[in-house]
Amino acid sequence: MRTAVLLYLVLAATPALAFWAAAIAVERSGRRPRRARATPVAVGRPLERLVADLRRLEEEYSRISRSGEPHRAKRLRAVGLAYDDTLRDCCRVVGLPEPSTPPLSAVSRLQTEAALAQSGVRW
Repeated sequence: MRTAVLLYLVLAATPALAFWAAAIAVERSGRRPRRARATPVAVGRPLERLVADLRRLEEEYSRISRSGEPHRAKRLRAVGLAYDDTLRDCCRVVGLPEPSTPPLSAVSRLQTEAALAQSGVRW
């Protein structure tokens, strides 16, 4: 019975002692384990994709406004909000101050479009 308990204690303590000994060995060698470097991740979409999205959303807005689809007002609002978000993303990428939170007023939208056009963004 004593040998079984002793064997259990030795087996239970061995992994902890092994890791403790490895940590001391690394510390004494003066080297630290290398950590994987995080690769920088681009945040957001590239400007070319944003411009394509603006063009697509503008065409979609025109198509919906001409159609007689059900729930047209809700669809126009959804496309308008997506357009406003994409305008804000474009401003962020180009380095312009972002307009207020969507939905943008017609004046604010027009001013934002003009500022983007002056900075060279065309869609």
